[in-house]
Amino acid sequence: MATPTIDAMILGALHEHPMSAYEMNKMMDQRGVRGWARISSPSVYRNLVQLYKQGYVESTTVKDSAMPERTVYSITLEGKERLHELLYDIASSPARVDFNFVSVIANIRMVDEKMGHELLQSIADTYSEWADRLEQAAASIEDQIEAKATLELCSDTYRLIADWARKFEKDFYQNRKK
Repeated sequence: MATPTIDAMILGALHEHPMSAYEMNKMMDQRGVRGWARISSPSVYRNLVQLYKQGYVESTTVKDSAMPERTVYSITLEGKERLHELLYDIASSPARVDFNFVSVIANIRMVDEKMGHELLQSIADTYSEWADRLEQAAASIEDQIEAKATLELCSDTYRLIADWARKFEKDFYQNRKK
């Protein structure tokens, strides 16, 4: 995922409330963010440090009773302005469509028909399974309509890809037999 998108996710989380990098990673896991966005734990830490250096977030060291010290980050006024800029930039940019299976499609003529069917079925099955998982995750969300909508969008997109793969498989092999 591009850095502007990761920065927007981090700044948005901090706009909600101050938190440590660990808490942010935990929140992203709990909300299923990693199911629809490519944002790794190391990228959260790395981008937080950069946002701190750029003045978009500030940090405070907190010591809670028996717990070790931790750094809690909060968004600055400049960070809020940067979040708004990022959101406008992202909203006005076309979505990147980057499917890793495109290399399979590009080379499908290079394999025998049996393997071709297996590969295309694997694409369809994988995307169907992920669509089901995301659909279930979306159904379990009650209080955050934006998170639910994002998971539904991803689920619908995955289902569309699965259906497309099945159609492509049928069309490709029917046309090869002509």
